Order: sequence, then C-alpha cells, then structure tokens
Amino acid sequence: MNEIKQGSVDYHAKNGRAYITLNRPEKKNAMSDAMWLQLMDAYDQAESDDDVRVVVLQGAGDDFCAGHDFSEVGNQYGDGGFDGDGRRRRPSQRARLKYDKIYVERFQRIFTFIKPTVALVKGYCLGGGLYMAESADLVIAADNAKLGHPEQKLGLSGAAYLDAWEIMTLGARRARELLLLAEVWTADEAHRNGLVNKVVPLDELQNKGEEWAERIVRLPRDGVALGKVATNLAMQTLGITGQFSYGHILHTLATNMRWEPDEFNFMKERKVMGVTASNHERERFYVKPKSAE
Repeated sequence: MNEIKQGSVDYHAKNGRAYITLNRPEKKNAMSDAMWLQLMDAYDQAESDDDVRVVVLQGAGDDFCAGHDFSEVGNQYGDGGFDGDGRRRRPSQRARLKYDKIYVERFQRIFTFIKPTVALVKGYCLGGGLYMAESADLVIAADNAKLGHPEQKLGLSGAAYLDAWEIMTLGARRARELLLLAEVWTADEAHRNGLVNKVVPLDELQNKGEEWAERIVRLPRDGVALGKVATNLAMQTLGITGQFSYGHILHTLATNMRWEPDEFNFMKERKVMGVTASNHERERFYVKPKSAE
C-alpha cells in the first residue's frame, strides 16, 4: 500500500486502485496552479505503479471541482514588463501560448492515460472540473451534481478544449448548447445527454465507484493496458485527440480579445469588485432582460 499526502491533492493506492482526491473543500476544490502540478504527479505515480489497474478521481467535501481558481485566472501569464516609455505592457502572445499549451496538455494526460479512469462527481463540476471528468473513461454522478461550463461567459463563447469529444458525445446541437449558452446541467440532464454514464443517490456514489473499480481490477493487467491503447488509437483515428493541438491556441486568442463598452468584462470588473462579487454580477448580466427597442 502506498499513501502520499500532496497538499491539496491526495494520492492513495491500494488493492489495484489509485485514489486521487482533490482536497480543497473550502474552495469547492477549485484548482490552483500548484494543485495542477500535484495532480499530474499523482497520475505519474499511478502510471508507474504496476499494481494500479484503475484510477478513481474524486473531490473532498461536498463538490467534485468548481474549475480553475478565479483568483489566479488572468495572472497566470506573468508580467509583460514595460515599454520604452515606462508603460506596463500586456503579456505577449508567446507567453500566453506557452502557458495555455501546458494547461491543455494536463487534460490530454488524463484523456489518454494508459490505465482506465473513473470520475466520481458530486456537487459542483464546472469548467476545468468538468474537463477533468470528461477526460475520464467513466463518470458516475451523484444526484446532486451540477455540471457545466459557466466560464464560457468570460468570453470563449463556445470554444473549448474538449469540443471534439463533446460534439461526438453529445451531438453537435447539444454540445453547442452546453458551451455557447454556458449551460449548467443537473445530473439527470447530464445523463440524458450522455455526459455521464450513471446517476446514483449521493450516499451510494462511493459504493458504486468501488463496484466499478473492482470489476476493472479483476481484468488482466495486459488486457487493461491493451484496451486503453486501442481506445486511444481509435480516438486518434477519429481525429478527436486533435482537439489538444488547437485548444490552447483558441484560449490564447480568447484571453486577448477586445471588449466593447456594452459587454461584461469579467477581468476588468474583478479588479474593482473582487472575484465573488464580479462572479455574481456576471451571472446577473447574462440573465437580465434586454429592454425592448
């Protein structure tokens, strides 16, 4: 048995399973850059341990993951320095591309992982949290789960890291609905649309995860490995994994877009109101009725 505490991401391996737990419940397991690094370390450990046949990804507390920590969003590209007149410059496109490429590769790491992965989703599963769940092979959701991409209201307007996977899984119309309208679905809606495999009562989530993990663990190690290789090859042949080649480019462009006076600029408002207040104001902006002309 192997157990390593990794700050905000915990890793625990036993009985053929590797449990990776996002452990920041006071922030709904919102992911900081440090947590992303810890998460990748955990997958590395699971890959190198021959006794591990399945990874169970879960969140501590009441939620799976509310996405990326908004207090870090917008600051991850570093300081753009100053021009010759002493005025502060925006971060360069090359700095944005470098960071976004690394960020997208983390989802690719989970999506193409050599061993089967099961995500146990409860409470909020939003933004980067949903990408993590979608990157898993199997997703079991508790009946209180809320899944969606509200971060699309920050200006991406339907551009996503896993858009090819979502189009194949949900169909083009539903995928556009989820992204373009920044929908947040209930567990039952997510199940009807094919976003999750199964919905169970919250108090049965852990047991159902154990049941599915045990069924995978009983398979031969080589059979499991060959099955994942075949799956990854099929994804490549279908062109789905190409989404990881362009996802970071779309994100870089979206973070450098121009905002018009009548549009809600979250990054600007966050500097004035803070993360929580600007989030609430963003939601009010998108649901308020427009005056009739």
